[in-house]
Amino acid sequence: MQVWGEKIQEIHPGDAVWFAAGEKHWHGAGAHTAMTHIAIQESLDGKAVEWLEHVTDEEHQGQSR
Repeated sequence: MQVWGEKIQEIHPGDAVWFAAGEKHWHGAGAHTAMTHIAIQESLDGKAVEWLEHVTDEEHQGQSR
């Protein structure tokens, strides 16, 4: 997982992560692993999530941020 402008943090099975409202972030599987996640989110002013741009493989691997 990674928060915009911060270092990549590796997560493992059973880990729980939390992101603040409005915090730009992404998460996903590694190159040779799968990932499933359950998201619990609150709604603010009737809006629960804002999907942003697609993260490229290079960005996800930390090669361009």
